[in-house]
Amino acid sequence: MDFHIQRFDSSYWFLDTTDLRQSMTLLTAQYPEMGKIYMEYVMVTGRVGSDTAATEYRNFRKYPAVVSVYESVLKEYADMSDIENELKPALLRLQILAPQIEIPKFYTHVSFFIQNILVGKGFISLSLDNYMGENYCYYDSAMIHRYLRPNMRREKIASDYLTALLASELPLDPSSNLLTDMIYHGKILYTVSCLLPDESENIIMGYTEDEMEWAEKNEKEMWKTMVANHVIYTTNVIDKAKYTRDAPFTQPFGQDSPSRLGAYIGYRIVCSYMKKNQNVTVAELLQNPDAQEILEHSNY
Repeated sequence: MDFHIQRFDSSYWFLDTTDLRQSMTLLTAQYPEMGKIYMEYVMVTGRVGSDTAATEYRNFRKYPAVVSVYESVLKEYADMSDIENELKPALLRLQILAPQIEIPKFYTHVSFFIQNILVGKGFISLSLDNYMGENYCYYDSAMIHRYLRPNMRREKIASDYLTALLASELPLDPSSNLLTDMIYHGKILYTVSCLLPDESENIIMGYTEDEMEWAEKNEKEMWKTMVANHVIYTTNVIDKAKYTRDAPFTQPFGQDSPSRLGAYIGYRIVCSYMKKNQNVTVAELLQNPDAQEILEHSNY
């Protein structure tokens, strides 16, 4: 596989300003899937190739904070070969384990902490300014929640690319119940763990080591509580979000808990299901929409 992460961020930053209209047109030709979306809907500079877009770009380049963010990103990620070397074998495994999934192009961009992941036809792009380390100087002024920052680091890029790829291939019905949502996240986490077998579970899960230890220690009691309270079949959007969305903690389990514990339990159910049903392939797992069947045959 001839795999490289394509640096849209640097291509955009180093546009030839002597003829910006022409430069922007050439950029969209180089990145036909990405260029228009980024310039017109993320940066909102106006129609590609217009005088308005050229003027907005020049103004944008004058802001000291903009220059500082971009230069720090380009310096930090001058070399992404380590991430490419992690992703290439993962994508080769994906072609074997789930050949029905088409491998997209992988891009990078800078969104100034707004649009972390862009997914379009044939491409996935991550915003590198969201992976500058939890102590990055601009996260305070950008009002990034502190509970999000531990995952805003280089080590998360590979698993985030793969998670975005799998999520884009697996539609989730918003009217589904909590169990279905949990198994959905569990299938993605399990598959990413197969694709990155040398990566630690807490990195894939997006937990610190302490958070992972808390989840493992309290897993049995959490599941017993969810079953006893009859919440796993709820379709209430707000109630489901309490268990699966990023937050300072998982509300039903107290302020000492990590967030997304519903996704964690879904992952454990899927792990148990695949261990007990070793004839089931990863492709079959991903294509199985029946969360109840997976639970019942998991011996969880």
